[in-house]
Amino acid sequence: MLRHLRALGYEGDVWGVNPGLPTVHGIDMYPTIGALPRPPDLVVCAVPASSVTGVVAQCSGVGAIVVFASGFSETGPTGQAIQETMSEEATRVGVRVLGPNSGGVIRPGRRLAASFLTCLDRPPAEVRTGPVGVLTQSGGVGSYVHNLAAEHSGGVAISVSTGNECDVTLGEALESVARLDEVLALLVLIETVRAGSEFMRALEVARSLGKPVIACRLGATDRGKTMMKTHTGAMAIPEAVLSGVLASMGVTVAETPGEAYEVAEMLARAPARDGARSAIVTHSGGMAVFLADLADRHHLDLPPPSKELKMRLEPMLDHGVASNPVDIGGIIGGPTRFARVIDVVASSGEYDSVLSVSSAHPPGHTQARVASLMGLVTETRILHLWMTGGQGREGLRTLREYGAPVTEDPRAAIRALAAPRPRDPRAENLQPMPGGLETWGLPLIETRSVSTVEEAADAAEMFGYPVVLKVEAAGLVHKTQHDGVRLDLRDREAVVAAFREVVTSANLDVRSACVQRYRPGLEMILGVVVDDLFGPLVSVGLGGVLTELLNDVVFAPAPVDQTMAQAMIDRLKGRRFLDGSRAAPVDVTELARLVSLISRGFVCSDLHEVEINPLIWDGKEWIAVDWISLARIETAGIHGRRKNRQVIH
Repeated sequence: MLRHLRALGYEGDVWGVNPGLPTVHGIDMYPTIGALPRPPDLVVCAVPASSVTGVVAQCSGVGAIVVFASGFSETGPTGQAIQETMSEEATRVGVRVLGPNSGGVIRPGRRLAASFLTCLDRPPAEVRTGPVGVLTQSGGVGSYVHNLAAEHSGGVAISVSTGNECDVTLGEALESVARLDEVLALLVLIETVRAGSEFMRALEVARSLGKPVIACRLGATDRGKTMMKTHTGAMAIPEAVLSGVLASMGVTVAETPGEAYEVAEMLARAPARDGARSAIVTHSGGMAVFLADLADRHHLDLPPPSKELKMRLEPMLDHGVASNPVDIGGIIGGPTRFARVIDVVASSGEYDSVLSVSSAHPPGHTQARVASLMGLVTETRILHLWMTGGQGREGLRTLREYGAPVTEDPRAAIRALAAPRPRDPRAENLQPMPGGLETWGLPLIETRSVSTVEEAADAAEMFGYPVVLKVEAAGLVHKTQHDGVRLDLRDREAVVAAFREVVTSANLDVRSACVQRYRPGLEMILGVVVDDLFGPLVSVGLGGVLTELLNDVVFAPAPVDQTMAQAMIDRLKGRRFLDGSRAAPVDVTELARLVSLISRGFVCSDLHEVEINPLIWDGKEWIAVDWISLARIETAGIHGRRKNRQVIH
């Protein structure tokens, strides 16, 4: 670390603490932290795990301490105990701790390298600052991002490795980095989120500052989760929950760290704007087909050009296609024709963003092409995908020197093109909905409770056949699992037989049931639950057999407005079922209103969980035919206060 600080030219005071050596690399050593000339702003602790607590105990008056050592919570109960003791000591002396198991902090613009990462083992001129702030729980992955930036002749504004997060969390670090002026975009490499409210607050801060957040999830699979526990001791979060939180907060999610960095670089240099209309321009028919497929998989809006724009484009094409993507065809028309086509599309007013796709072309055209592209003056955002291979390498280098938003990765280009503009996901004025489930205006089916055969039959005749009969019992949530439901009962005899079967076969101490009118149709599940990490989460999913087949549920922090609820519905894997692929299309707008409605009512209640399962579209309207709500009850126990849940519906 001393070598790295010297190489970068760090200008502040650097002192050493080592009771057994007089000097280290020419730096005078002091026996203790207390013996230093004054309390330091930062202590970097490079001692084994067993000695860290003793170092922390000396840090009264110190700004913060970075702990490199591993051997803490990631190793099991013994390491967890060491980590807890160290955390208690840090609280006692009043020092903030980054780590343990941290790769440290690198901030080239301040010539600070409080890190041992190998990305610093390169010529100092290659350790540059840049527009992207990097937050990671893995030092090695962060080191890779620094190396990638260096290879691109760029750099990273700051990187922070939070490690096990015994004190400073990923959310706290993210918020601090978002507030730095030199950071224009944020790259977050996530293994887990240990403090949900801090993490969501950091995303809101980034949003309020107009700084896009790009995330790469590490440990999303079962095997990855197992590895994660032995890396930073991170506990897994259900994939659907974290994905829902990230999507609802406007975070762009990439598949690999490299892709995430490419997207962050592009968005730092060309932030997303209002409007989602995108155009792609290329001179390769095959590339046009490939990118059209990729855009469709990422739900990118590629509206076709108008008749007027097609008429302007067609004289400029050489056996090309004036569609979207635009294929300009042959490239024999000179090195500047490509830029002229880009200019026509960008200045048409029909698109908010244009992706300029340069594939292989005559090497002699490269510099003139780059110059003509960089000479374009337009209000429309232009991104560049440079897929030329080695022949066009000089052009790529020149584009980067210009500071152009450019990548060689087609997935990164499409993700950057599709990235949402940072905004408040709850922009509508969400009025609270106090009261209980029955007062929120949800379409609940009329239900009659019955305790005898005669009452069941009379209720069925009152509703009109066919009807449904369900068992009722305290604490019973999933009636079908206890054989407690009979559907499509069409006469009095069927109701009598069903009542007798249900109250005896449910395998519970029951004496009653309920009767409803039979309303078959497409089934959905709506719910809200208080998550221990992120607080109230609203969910919507496909019901019935599709729930088991697709595991298709989308989450978002509650409350949500109708626009956000619509976005949740659009993210469902089985979204096409709602458009009438197997039946008549449903009223998706009304479904979004109900999702928003239940989310607003919940956050004003004292409920722990609400579930409508199923909510049925019967061809004309949505109707809830089964629902539960679970109350939060605080009870005093031997070990203090704890939360219990009770079925109240």
